[in-house]
Amino acid sequence: MQRPPPLQLLPAFEAASRLLSFSKAAAELHVTTAAVSQQIRQLESHLGLPLFLRLTRRVELTDAGRQFAELVSRMLQQYRQGHADLLHHHTRPALRLSMTPLVAQELLIPRLAAFQARHPDVSIRLDARMDFVDFEREPIDAAIRVGKGPWPGLQAQPLCRCVAAIVASPQLLARQPVRNIDDLARHTLIHPREAPLDWRAAARFLGRDELPRRADLVLDSDLSALKAAEQGLGLALCLLPASSRVQARLIQPDKLVCVLPPVALPDPAWFVSRANSGKDALLAQAFDWIRAEVGEDG
Repeated sequence: MQRPPPLQLLPAFEAASRLLSFSKAAAELHVTTAAVSQQIRQLESHLGLPLFLRLTRRVELTDAGRQFAELVSRMLQQYRQGHADLLHHHTRPALRLSMTPLVAQELLIPRLAAFQARHPDVSIRLDARMDFVDFEREPIDAAIRVGKGPWPGLQAQPLCRCVAAIVASPQLLARQPVRNIDDLARHTLIHPREAPLDWRAAARFLGRDELPRRADLVLDSDLSALKAAEQGLGLALCLLPASSRVQARLIQPDKLVCVLPPVALPDPAWFVSRANSGKDALLAQAFDWIRAEVGEDG
């Protein structure tokens, strides 16, 4: 009887089968695309079955690939959840929170010491990422999401209203002012990948089908986009809490200014968490802390 393939080959296949992209799987796993491709070829060789159709600029799962992906997904999900349960029962109280890099680095980490002082026995892990976490696949306890909801099987508590703001360095605007939307044609528009708010949505808010631009700059996160704007590399579109107090911490006049007045968004930010996780008290503490940091003025 043929032995199952080595377990170390499965994460690359699971990521590639879910994302239908070797390069995106490599980025998620923090390895090279060549490494992902090699591991999948080793897996196909061990199974004696093709798992992907390699087409021009994309890949698709074969029938065998789809069947094997379902098996691997269930197995890895059970392993991750079992690992999370093991840590929950045998280590100190812990919370894993998911949010964008901008929220993590600029809003919460600078004030994490205050939370730790009030709750010294709680371990916090901030998972900074742009994509929405999959609660069914990953041992995340709670996430900050912007959207309409509801999210089936999850609890959602409103955190704050949100606005969209186009920001740029004052030095860039001194050289190339933006007096109206048509002036954007002289500027580079900065795009973070997987952002819940993009320039296409901004165009709709501003009553346009598309916004003019000189060029585009695509970066990995909302934090990278903000820092690039500070360096004068272009205009960044930021999703921010509506609180002017919080905005003042992110948009400092010597580094950034709003190109146009911020636009209120219809969907708020939510604190989304697992239902019946057994961590209700910890989640309530985390919610109160985050709401105090990003919530409304006053």
